[in-house]
Amino acid sequence: MKVTVIGESNIDIAVMPQSELVAKGCTSGSINFHHGGVARNIAHNLCLLGHKVQLATVFGDDSFARSMMEECKQLGMDLSLSTQYEHAKSPIFLSFNNEIGNMLSAVSDIKLNNSLDLDWIRDRIDDINHSDIVVADTLLTAEALTFLIDHCLVPLYIDTVSPNRALLLANAYKNSWKKSFFALKCNLSEAQALTAEKDEEDAARQLISKGINEIYLTMGEDGVCFCSAKGFHRFPALEVEAVNVTGSGDAFFAGVIYAHTMGIKGKESIGYGLKAARHNVKSETPVNPTLRPSVFNESY
Repeated sequence: MKVTVIGESNIDIAVMPQSELVAKGCTSGSINFHHGGVARNIAHNLCLLGHKVQLATVFGDDSFARSMMEECKQLGMDLSLSTQYEHAKSPIFLSFNNEIGNMLSAVSDIKLNNSLDLDWIRDRIDDINHSDIVVADTLLTAEALTFLIDHCLVPLYIDTVSPNRALLLANAYKNSWKKSFFALKCNLSEAQALTAEKDEEDAARQLISKGINEIYLTMGEDGVCFCSAKGFHRFPALEVEAVNVTGSGDAFFAGVIYAHTMGIKGKESIGYGLKAARHNVKSETPVNPTLRPSVFNESY
């Protein structure tokens, strides 16, 4: 299937101190650079799973961007809907993490994403609608997200990315006339930001009542919740010795989308997402380069 993924490509700088940070002091640790961004990570995973993937994103004009673009092309990713801006810096996300990649704090420098605006998405909507599935993160502007929700003619899947971006999505959805799209993937804090509900089931059911067909709510070690008009379901996390949890949510969503392209729908697709996430956390990188469809044949 042809899948178009829309949103951010960035450079992830992951810092893992070996001891507690001290003001005005220096501590030893590890600093790693990775190609990241929720949209780019999902696109990367789907390429590894054998799909024809078109990535619509914005690139800067530096060595980071050139490296990301080269990797995308090597994966077979179509970048014809992407834009590279001269003299622009690549979006950068700097995070301080614990020993398995759980984020403790972060700083982002993502000014280039302001280019993911209404005019940019409007110019691409006809090509986007020639896809079988469209996936978007919330690094687009609110106006662009509203336009995409209202004018996407194929199943639209959205990842909220963070609580702050969830608020942007809420604003975009409020201004939509269509007020409906196929699937939303979020974690509990993002669902709470969208609904002001503390309980995961209450939050998921409220989102369904607003016109979203399916909710995939990730809960970390507590597993995943799935909700649709047919009901609410909980699924435990799969046991695994995690090396790095960064990107596991992106892998989960890619696994769910892969299942859907194979005709496996609704709650039956959760196992695919969980297996993709389990495989992902075995890697030190945000995307496990060994992901293949055979991963889904592995037992629980």
